[in-house]
Amino acid sequence: MKLVKAKLKNRLLRLRLRGRRLPPLARGNLHALDHLDPARPARDYSFVVVDLETTGLDLQKDRVVSVGALRLAQGRVRLGEIFSELVNPGRDIPPESIKIHGIKPDQVAGARKASQVFQDFLAFLGSDILVAHYAGFDLHFINFTMKRLYGFPLQNLVLDTVRMCRNLLLPSDPYGVAEHTRRCNLDALCERFAIQVPERHTSLGDALATALIFQRLLARLEKNNTGTLGELLRAAALD
Repeated sequence: MKLVKAKLKNRLLRLRLRGRRLPPLARGNLHALDHLDPARPARDYSFVVVDLETTGLDLQKDRVVSVGALRLAQGRVRLGEIFSELVNPGRDIPPESIKIHGIKPDQVAGARKASQVFQDFLAFLGSDILVAHYAGFDLHFINFTMKRLYGFPLQNLVLDTVRMCRNLLLPSDPYGVAEHTRRCNLDALCERFAIQVPERHTSLGDALATALIFQRLLARLEKNNTGTLGELLRAAALD
């Protein structure tokens, strides 16, 4: 979503919620866009790169089992600033999902519920820009919890490294064939940039891989353009 549109929607939301008593985290999230200036270098801002592991790919029925995130500031991945926690999904984990992420029911039986974990994640995120690979998928689950907790979706800007890849690395596709888009999946990009992923299909491992990919794509943007936040949003922001 472009910044002007995002700020307009945010302003309308604030007007709708005016007078409503909200928890401090929710009230703070309503101001997540205030500090953003599209003319400033993108590198001036901090980003939180997130990955979720879930019980499956059904947006309506499946739930989160793990959240992994880390911060990227001034173009550098801050390995000392991470968020990683298992989540009790409140439902079974199908065997086919266990084969992918390795998280078993007994591992999450004593874990906190999404409503509790995501409040801590929101505190970790602050007003930073959120980044994810296939960001729409992760954002759906984040917003599911945000709306249940606070009655409105996440207000932070969200960037998608898949969209960034398609805009910065791939040839144009005017007829929508999109056969080359497989080159933007996580494994293909890790291979392209020689990124080693020792914990693939774990939330924190995939978040780290995404952060390193984002770091390289941001450098590509800066090399080919001026590297402003506005340019980054045109290349990577969700609609």
